[in-house]
Amino acid sequence: MVDLFRGRKWDLVGYRWLWFAISLIVIATGMVFLGTRGLNFGIDFTGGGLVTYRFSEPVAPGQHTQTLGRAREAIGSTGVDARLQLAGTATVTDQLLVRTRVVAPQGKTDDDVLGEQRRAMLPVLSEAFPGIEEAESQLVTAVVSEELIWNAVKAVAWGCLFILIWIRIRYFDFKWAGSALVALVHDVLVLVGAFAITQREINSPFVAAALTVVGYSVHDTIVLFDRLRENMRLRKGDTFGETANISLLETMARSVNTVLTVLLVLVAVYLLGGASLRDFTFALIVGMLAGGYSSIFNAAQVLVVLKNREERKLTARRATGRPVRQMAERAAPVRRPARLTPAQPAAEAAPTEERQEADSPVESPPPAAQKRTRASRAERKKLRAGRKRKRRF
Repeated sequence: MVDLFRGRKWDLVGYRWLWFAISLIVIATGMVFLGTRGLNFGIDFTGGGLVTYRFSEPVAPGQHTQTLGRAREAIGSTGVDARLQLAGTATVTDQLLVRTRVVAPQGKTDDDVLGEQRRAMLPVLSEAFPGIEEAESQLVTAVVSEELIWNAVKAVAWGCLFILIWIRIRYFDFKWAGSALVALVHDVLVLVGAFAITQREINSPFVAAALTVVGYSVHDTIVLFDRLRENMRLRKGDTFGETANISLLETMARSVNTVLTVLLVLVAVYLLGGASLRDFTFALIVGMLAGGYSSIFNAAQVLVVLKNREERKLTARRATGRPVRQMAERAAPVRRPARLTPAQPAAEAAPTEERQEADSPVESPPPAAQKRTRASRAERKKLRAGRKRKRRF
């Protein structure tokens, strides 16, 4: 694998606000189109008619694409907005499912519109496929369509939540999981915005594409996080931003090469796979590009911002908080005056510093001071153990 990035002195972390601005501009543009034009929901989400046809003979395994193309051309000549799918049993494909968009004008019902569509489609399908017959027809109501929309939203949300929990378990810190979640939300918003701009149809395959993009994006992010955690152990003298920048350059070749190889396949499928696969393939292309960008320029950069903020808070606490007072107490141990005896006058019991140094040059601290010293040492060990634990994870 050609590595064009390892060893480069590119300051990717230093330009993190530029990468954030690019992402914000892309997302804002998509949201503007989403608010003004909305999404082009397909029949799966808007409701419509579902008509099932049965072929006189089963479709041969190698003729599925040709059969769908002929049926789509025949129905397209009638002007009916429909989506086609072959169905049947596990071994025999002998049915054609036609989902039509039903928009009833004033004075007509959905049943009337669906009946007109059925009467228009059967003759042209009979010419293309002699012996084909209508098996059944039904209306998909708007209630079912609304349920499908909510199920799609919940599927993406649950997928992101499970990913967040797993990253939290693996890296022992919500900052890592939160950074990965920001990248996931970025990818989903970019994908939705792209469909709002192009007005491509939103259907069930779109949900599958969105979940695929989420899984791919977090996979690339975890590879980067693993390298970053490894470099944190090896480069203890560097700051977190410097370690993150080195980790980005070391894993960028892997990320770029993976995205390019996947994109080559997707572009081939988009150009040669037929009209039925273009919306799904377009979603994957946009999602892969967004996922590769967010893993490098969003997830790691957000983590650097969170870690820098944490380090500033720790520095402020050390400057004004309890650890500083403990260090002052350890640096200047408390000296108590000697106890007075009845036979000894006060003037003799409190000698000057010169007499104390001459009489007793080495004086053991009182028991209370020894207890405070041991307590401060124990707290110091706990603080060091906490720092080592943070470096380890």
